Amino acid sequence: MLKRSAPFVFAFLVVAVSASPAEQVALKNGDRLTGTVVSMDGKKLVIKTTYAGEVSIDWAEVNRFSSDNQRLVVTKSDQQLVTGTVATEGANLLVTTPQGVQTMPRTEVAAIRSPADQRAYDESLHPGMLEGWAGGGNFGFALARGNSQTTNVALGFNAERKTAKDAWIVNAASLYSQDNKLNTTTANSFLGLIRYDRNISKRWFGYGVFSGMYDELQQLNYRFMPGAGLGFHAIATDTTTLDLLGGFGYTRESYYNNTINNLATATLGDEFVYKFTKTTTFTQNLYYLPSLNQPNYVPGPGQSHPSNYRVNFTAGIASKLNGWLTANLSFLDQYVSQPVPGNKKNNVVLTTGLGFTFGKPAK
Repeated sequence: MLKRSAPFVFAFLVVAVSASPAEQVALKNGDRLTGTVVSMDGKKLVIKTTYAGEVSIDWAEVNRFSSDNQRLVVTKSDQQLVTGTVATEGANLLVTTPQGVQTMPRTEVAAIRSPADQRAYDESLHPGMLEGWAGGGNFGFALARGNSQTTNVALGFNAERKTAKDAWIVNAASLYSQDNKLNTTTANSFLGLIRYDRNISKRWFGYGVFSGMYDELQQLNYRFMPGAGLGFHAIATDTTTLDLLGGFGYTRESYYNNTINNLATATLGDEFVYKFTKTTTFTQNLYYLPSLNQPNYVPGPGQSHPSNYRVNFTAGIASKLNGWLTANLSFLDQYVSQPVPGNKKNNVVLTTGLGFTFGKPAK
């Protein structure tokens, strides 16, 4: 009985193996990998293996592969989509569709995705306004009782929503410090920002921004700062990003001594992010905002009209403690060249505390 059934068992195994979605990828150095093609982003071909999970391979090092048992969506450099089984032939890619075989140079292939991944990618290009946000917040608190009676609270929040075409950025920070023994407020400030970026090309983008702040110790009732300009992605890698910004804006600020300034300003700045590891990230922002007109200032005898400008510098390190909890250290330096009488030009704040993260940053 066993001998009679053996041919049928063998035939079944042959059919099962031939129906397996596993494919072979041959590299230029002669190595071969067996697995299922997952995606190709123009730089890396990702295949899923049964023995090593997902493996990324340099697209330039791939000699040949095929997806005879699965349909893939190929995106050409002109954004045209072609769906079918895929195979390589020399320097070309062959896509077999119900209408026939399309041949295209491998250099014109921008991406390869599974149908499910392609649907997810298409949805990511046009998410709802409440979708696609990622960011976090931080909280610092210190309380002293006894010989000293002080209360210190530092709050921060940041969120980004990035798509292939644009981005929204929201930031807010607040600091409060009270000496209860002397019944004196030693810090009370708030700073918030909303910015919208629209990509013009792969490197260039335009932006519009509105920010505002309040600072009791600087005797600042409010400062509103709308503006717009251009940005340039100087560096954009998996570990490092550097954006350079330049533009113009308007500033209206009111102080406790009834001074009101209406300023036309320029903006020059940079935004830098560096990932030391998968869990630790360093950020740095620097903005120089010179006034193009002068506030209400009358020089005394022998005095010249001083230049009026502001410099905002921030730096921070965030390190993940687990999937959502972070430890944060941040430094802020705000410089005003013409403070109201009695105030210093520099205002420096150093805070530390715990934070949280949410969402998944866009790549």
